[in-house]
Amino acid sequence: MNGVIQAVQEPETLLTSNTASLPFSTVDLRTRSAINCQGWMNHNEGSALFSIIEGGIYEVTFNANVTSATAGVVGLALFADGVQIIGTEMDTPVATAGEFSNIGFNKKIRVCCKGTVNLSINSVPTITYAGGGTPVITDTEIPIVKNANINIERLS
Repeated sequence: MNGVIQAVQEPETLLTSNTASLPFSTVDLRTRSAINCQGWMNHNEGSALFSIIEGGIYEVTFNANVTSATAGVVGLALFADGVQIIGTEMDTPVATAGEFSNIGFNKKIRVCCKGTVNLSINSVPTITYAGGGTPVITDTEIPIVKNANINIERLS
């Protein structure tokens, strides 16, 4: 293992909009190589941003329980510098307001050797379904998130 950081957001958190980032209040595991200003990761407790400041291959794992105050669809995804990373979108229907569903993903990403990337978990404002041939675009609801856990491990 080349270092890891794990952060959690345990209490229910109502995001401010259906485009907002999820802040992580507690870092419960951090190896020396992931310490701010001394390693490959910058993150402050309470922030939504995880700044990778060294090139390499990283594995990001996320899971959480989500709902909304209104029936509809909730969507979250991993974003890098404000751009959604493909293969990380997690959508879940909310049939009854306040009814939680568990979502999660696991994704490997490459950061260029002279690059820096700012990662965050953001709400996805719309989802598209094209299973019937004609795309249907649906606005998402504002998420309520609890028991969120993000783990970023440097693989090489």
